[in-house]
Amino acid sequence: MKTDLVEIFQTIRAGLQPYASRGYTVHENSENGYDLYSEKNIELNGEKVTERFFTGVYINGDTVEVKINTDEFSTTNHNLNDFGKNKAGLKIAVLDDPKLKEIETLIEIIHTNFKEKEWI
Repeated sequence: MKTDLVEIFQTIRAGLQPYASRGYTVHENSENGYDLYSEKNIELNGEKVTERFFTGVYINGDTVEVKINTDEFSTTNHNLNDFGKNKAGLKIAVLDDPKLKEIETLIEIIHTNFKEKEWI
């Protein structure tokens, strides 16, 4: 079980990094933040979209926040924290193997949603 925020952050970031080779672009890669965006040009409701937040992990105070894009994705059944416009996720202070698996599964679900919507 991990309780050190830096170790939790680094473990989760290591799980996100392979998505950079799946078509996502790294926007932030620092000691306390790592996030990925899709930069595929699409048209949505008559509006051109050139970048879309995919996922990120951040150290924020006494927790690590894992944020996902919730645009056109329902979060009501997943007990996620609301992080603002089309972003929700988890706040983590302790990381064990089941929680890490939950995070990995959540990210894969969002990735599948991006692929189905042709955002990546």
